[in-house]
Formats: sequence, C-alpha cells, structure tokens
Amino acid sequence: MRDELEAALRAHHTATLPDGVDRASVCDPDLPTAEIVGWATLVVAGVPLSPAEQGRIAAAAADAFALIALLPVESRPYFARLGLIATLASALAVGAPAPR
Repeated sequence: MRDELEAALRAHHTATLPDGVDRASVCDPDLPTAEIVGWATLVVAGVPLSPAEQGRIAAAAADAFALIALLPVESRPYFARLGLIATLASALAVGAPAPR
C-alpha cells in the first residue's frame, strides 16, 4: 500500500490542474488538497500522525469521493487521485511507521 501511495503522490506532483479547474477550487475548504498531500507525504516518510490528524485525513478521504460527482467530468480523475491519496494515507497512518 505504501508503494501505491508513493506512486499516487508522484503522479499528483507531476499533474497539471485539469481545464476548467481554478486554484480556488483546489483550495476549497471542503477538499483540503494541501493538507491531504502534506499528511500523505508525512506518512510516506514514516512520521506518525496524531489521532486528530488521523481523523481529519480519514474524513478528507470520505469527502473527496463524495465531492467527485459534483465536479465537471474532465476534472474527476485529478480529484479521484486526491481521494486515493487521502484513503491510502489514512490507512497507513494508523499502522506502525514503515522501516526505511
């Protein structure tokens, strides 16, 4: 699962925003992109998340997929990947840090 999270983060970092998506929508408080990517980056690095952070990323994962249906079709893959990142990070955050 860690490999999948690393791959999703790499894809996210190299992806451009889809046409029709402006920066304001990426910073939408309903889907906190920067927080999701930040938490996922910490999880990949083996940094444990606090219980509050674990709860917030789990909620962000659920919210990401709930919001996809409301988005334009062409932007859904970008935000689906963000949901995947949140889901994988959430799942890994509750386990022990991975050895390096």
